[in-house]
Amino acid sequence: MARHKARKHKWNPYTSEVQRFSVYPRIQTPREESVRVGETFTVPINDVDEKGRGITSYRGKRIIVYNASLGSKVRVKAVKVVGDTIYAQIIKTLSEADTEY
Repeated sequence: MARHKARKHKWNPYTSEVQRFSVYPRIQTPREESVRVGETFTVPINDVDEKGRGITSYRGKRIIVYNASLGSKVRVKAVKVVGDTIYAQIIKTLSEADTEY
């Protein structure tokens, strides 16, 4: 009697890369545009953290803006990009929300 196990072949038509054998071109999925250091953009400040930094989002990324006030619309420059978080510096304040305290 044979003591070895029957080996299965490694190529499986359902798990192998079918695109490699296709005659049709591969459809490219659009990549999310990344933000680079030095890029400028305009954002409204939606929230402020305990350190007084403005928090907002842009292109699916979280932006932390130094010395921003809540409700203001500012033009910022990306200073540092870490994962999904962008640290930015204010270039110009475009408008402030009229709030009374």
